[in-house]
Amino acid sequence: MKYDVVVIGASSAGLFAAEILAKSGKRVAVFERAESFAPDIRTYIITPGLFRVMPDVESELILHEINAIYLQTGRESAVIQLSSPDLIVERVQLITTLLNRAKSAGVEVHFGTEFKGLITKNGITRVNVLSNSTETLIEADYLIGADGVASTVGKAAGLPDLLTVPLLQVEINLPENWDPGVVKVWFDYEDTPYFYWLIPDSETRAVVGLIAQSGANIRVLLDRFLTENNFYPLSYQSGKAALYSPGDRIESQVGDLKVMLIGDAAGQVKVTTVGGTVTGLSGGQAAACAILEEVPYRKTRKGVTKELNLHFFIRQLLEKMDQKDYVRLIGLLSPTVLSFLSKYDRDTMRQYFWKLLLIQPRFIPLGLKLLFRRK
Repeated sequence: MKYDVVVIGASSAGLFAAEILAKSGKRVAVFERAESFAPDIRTYIITPGLFRVMPDVESELILHEINAIYLQTGRESAVIQLSSPDLIVERVQLITTLLNRAKSAGVEVHFGTEFKGLITKNGITRVNVLSNSTETLIEADYLIGADGVASTVGKAAGLPDLLTVPLLQVEINLPENWDPGVVKVWFDYEDTPYFYWLIPDSETRAVVGLIAQSGANIRVLLDRFLTENNFYPLSYQSGKAALYSPGDRIESQVGDLKVMLIGDAAGQVKVTTVGGTVTGLSGGQAAACAILEEVPYRKTRKGVTKELNLHFFIRQLLEKMDQKDYVRLIGLLSPTVLSFLSKYDRDTMRQYFWKLLLIQPRFIPLGLKLLFRRK
């Protein structure tokens, strides 16, 4: 079999890239290890950046909208009123939609097919896949790895493993008198350098979750948090999130085959919030553009790389904060700052971050103190 592009992994980023390529006349195949289409259930909160990368996104995907984000650390709190609402999307529905769109564009999707590696002979590289106990060598000009945080494509191409963090969230009934349009985020330095969250996903339900450091007993931490806040778990959703780091190698040449990683496989995740839907889709779009325009992938992903680099820099500062620093940070969120933040989303930080420092110059000495603080 021969294709212009082979995509390993029926993830959102992989299917989106495949759709773009097929619409432009490329012969594309997606190979997915799972025997049937059954992605894990997970509730996503996504910025309006989704509409920038997918202007034609189906309205049925949007389960709920969030109008405000409430931040709290200790007794300090602040509220960001969103001028454009955040979107609540269920992962299964998102990937189902992208799968149908890819098929409609002419993408061949093969389930129950496992990527086994790359075989190079006389400078010619083939993609080795296993289906029904039979191995097949696939000829392609490009290979896109969209197979998640433990990418087998990345390993086969000699690319380094990514750092990951565990995440766990639980479905609950929305507490009485809770505004279903409000997300709440708790910063608790003693438990995690990240945060806890409560995200309503309907008028009556919500997910409460936690991102923790690798090695932490995340279930114990989350269950204790649930008990302290009188939240009663209904069902759990767990996973690992890749951590982006500048300089991560996410492309390679193996023989005559060009290999690119996208989405979670490439660590295209904002490490401030560990959210990667928009950046992952942007990575898929960038890979498709690199193929169609026959230019280096590093060139087409320059925009998303700059965004991810800024989030990495901010995360480095956050990692050095203690509880007093969090209190001070919340205290610096004046009405002017909150009004400014309400107009921009978390996927466009590089466009406004430096303006924020002009609006609130007191961020600068805090940042400098953290920059030179040893962990």
